[in-house]
Amino acid sequence: MARPRKEDTLDIAPRAVAEMVRLLAARDDFDVPLVAVAQAVGCTPPALYGYFRNKGALLRAVREEGFNRLYNEKLTLSERMHADPFGYLREGSYAYARFALDNPTLYRLMFAPPPSLGIGDDPLSGDPGRRIFELLLTGLRGCQAQGFLPGMDLNRYAFMFWSAVHGAVCLGFQNRALDEAAKWDATREVIDTLMEMIAATVPGDRSQQLLRD
Repeated sequence: MARPRKEDTLDIAPRAVAEMVRLLAARDDFDVPLVAVAQAVGCTPPALYGYFRNKGALLRAVREEGFNRLYNEKLTLSERMHADPFGYLREGSYAYARFALDNPTLYRLMFAPPPSLGIGDDPLSGDPGRRIFELLLTGLRGCQAQGFLPGMDLNRYAFMFWSAVHGAVCLGFQNRALDEAAKWDATREVIDTLMEMIAATVPGDRSQQLLRD
C-alpha cells in the first residue's frame, strides 16, 4: 500500500487561512500569490486549489476569520464583564482598537475589501459584522439599564460610537508619520472621550467615579 503523501495529512483549509493572515501582515498588501500560501502550508498549489479555487475565495475565508477572531475576543470580554456594562464597553472598545491596530491589513480586508471579491461595501450587512455590532449594542443596552443614556435611541448611538472608533483607527492607518504607540494613544483618547460622554448622562458624582475606575 502506498504511503500517504505529506500533504494528505495536513488540515489544508484552516492552515491556508492562518498562513494567509500571517502573509498579509508580513507584506502589508492583499497581493499574496497562492503559490506562496501553498509553500507556507507545506502543500502543492493544486492541493490548495482543491479547497480555494482562486485567491479571492481564500481572501473571503480570511476576511470571515478576521471577523470571527474579533467577535470571539469581544464575546469573551462580554461574558466576563456582563455585570459591568460600562466597563465592558470601554474594555471592549480598547480590544477592538487594539485588534485593528495590531492587524491593519486584515482589518482593511474586513472593512474595505477589494471590489474584485464581490463583497458589499457595508461591513455590517453580513452576519460576521452584525454579530460584532450586536455586542456593542448589548453593552449599550446594559448601560442604559443602569441609568446611562436615558431615552437614547441605542441603534443610532451604537452606529455613532462604532463610526468614531473605526474612524480613529483608519486615521491612524493613514497617518504614517505616527508610530504605533502614538496611533494607540490617539485612538484610546477617542474611546475615552466617548466614555466620558456616556458617563456624563448620569447625575452627580457617579460619572467621575466611573471614569476613575
